[in-house]
Amino acid sequence: MRQETRRRLERALWLERAKWVGIAVCGLVAMAGVFTWISADATEEKIRVPATVTTVEPLATKAAQNGLLVHLTLNDGKIITVSVNQITDPKVGQKVDVTEHRHSTGRRTYSWK
Repeated sequence: MRQETRRRLERALWLERAKWVGIAVCGLVAMAGVFTWISADATEEKIRVPATVTTVEPLATKAAQNGLLVHLTLNDGKIITVSVNQITDPKVGQKVDVTEHRHSTGRRTYSWK
């Protein structure tokens, strides 16, 4: 085999290996990004927020027969929806405090307690 042909063959083999290494590195970076996002979303700050009950309706799932869907208006005008157990017995016009969960990613969720 000539020297020039051998160099071309070795170069082609190294390029093929480099391509697979690049794909593996990209996959690892993507996985690290996903894990970072998940861990950032897991950290949250809980704040009690005053709200007013606007409507109460039954939760439309077979699994949660004792659940209610409560629509609330926060004091800043934002309208939110939370699901609660029927035991809490919310009434329209009732003033309540809900918990706002502020996640590190910027996502905000609300819960009754």
